Amino acid sequence: MKGVTTLSDSPFLEIVELADGDIILQSADDESGEPLVRIRFAPEIVEHLRGASFDIAREMIDKAIQDNRLWGDEGEEDLSNTRVLH
Repeated sequence: MKGVTTLSDSPFLEIVELADGDIILQSADDESGEPLVRIRFAPEIVEHLRGASFDIAREMIDKAIQDNRLWGDEGEEDLSNTRVLH
């Protein structure tokens, strides 16, 4: 595990950067289970991120949680449409 941070909203989840560069969200008490979320940046973009991939992935996960898209049950949006931000 290269980097670990605990989300401020939930002490039961942690973000971990794996040796292969993938960043995962996992349960803090179940490190052997499947990750809840996995973020993998393409090798060509990693160069441009200049070591910021962990911070960017953390912000992506934090935003999803704040927007209630990972565990939301009230006010859930229809996420079946592809969403692209340019």
